[in-house]
Amino acid sequence: MNARVKWFFLAVLAFAAEAGAQVTHCEVTSSAPQVDYGRLSRATMAVDASGDLVLPARSITLSVRCPEPQDMTVFFRAQPADTKAFRFTGQGRFGLRLRGGVLDGEAVDLGQLERQGDIPIRVASSLPWQPDQGIAPVKAGRVATGRVFIAQVDIDATVKAQAMSVRDATRWTILGEIDAVGARVTRELSLQADVLAGRCQVEVTRHLSFGRIRSTDLDPGGASTPLPSTQNGELQVTCDAPMPFALRLMRDERAGTAVVPTGLGLRYTDASWMGLGQTPAGENIGAYVLHWGARATSDRGELHATRSVDGGRTWSQARDPIVAVPTGTERLGYAGTGDAAAGPSPLTALHITLDAKVYLAPRHLLSLNEAIEADGLVTFEIVY
Repeated sequence: MNARVKWFFLAVLAFAAEAGAQVTHCEVTSSAPQVDYGRLSRATMAVDASGDLVLPARSITLSVRCPEPQDMTVFFRAQPADTKAFRFTGQGRFGLRLRGGVLDGEAVDLGQLERQGDIPIRVASSLPWQPDQGIAPVKAGRVATGRVFIAQVDIDATVKAQAMSVRDATRWTILGEIDAVGARVTRELSLQADVLAGRCQVEVTRHLSFGRIRSTDLDPGGASTPLPSTQNGELQVTCDAPMPFALRLMRDERAGTAVVPTGLGLRYTDASWMGLGQTPAGENIGAYVLHWGARATSDRGELHATRSVDGGRTWSQARDPIVAVPTGTERLGYAGTGDAAAGPSPLTALHITLDAKVYLAPRHLLSLNEAIEADGLVTFEIVY
């Protein structure tokens, strides 16, 4: 009998101790109190429609937990850039969006309101989290109370291109605060990014050149004629500090003069062809395609080409032949084996070989009573 009574009291005491360990006040947590963008480089940053550089997208999980049901309205407090976004350094901005709201284990809509206790002015499953605008879980059109509120927070940030030009290594740190006003609790949330100082220069150390061809050597059957290369081109990039960078073919300076080759069964896309200028009589001379080298030498040894076709958002290993296309969104860099998906490697020196395939227009399209000089010209941009 006594043994049973003793066991009963131990069980009660154990339960009381467990109950005492439970949450006695509200708390706000996030899966990443500090959102770290790492080292930023223009080479791996996309450009939005307004010309600003886009930082990599980030998402965190927000949780508000209380021992008793509470109003779970949350505000984000930070220096506003305008009514829709917050300041990200002096030359940037970031926006927040809440989605995937769950209240006490049940999926809920989200409501946007100006003050705690207001009727939501907007209800949706995903809402922008703007300055002076709260977000709350909503059921049947009304703000709902609960013990545990969880939501995903998407963070989108942009900066002006000139913000990347720094004299010394710079760390950007932006502080903000998640304010669960009904629960009377806050939690700091910070954004951090590192910007490296340094400059890069690109130099054409050797131009592409081609031999002479007689008019009698042009294809007599109406097809285009390939012009043999006598010298590959070479580019040298040097930086005053290790920098990830990419090259972009900006434009064909002889645009509008390309004559797409015929009769040769070539499989290049029309966008790949660039012009060779015109004869004194105003006739288009022909066209060429430019090939990047699949490998390059650098201060880190031999590297392999990595390519982005979406303005630097994603990267993958480039396969030979690598055709340079003046689209403005395509970028090419070089990285070590197995590192292509991460984008270009940080380098201080890079040596690249270029090749071109040149084709003269069909014979019947050209006046052949005087010497003709084929003169292709393109503009490159180095992005870092």
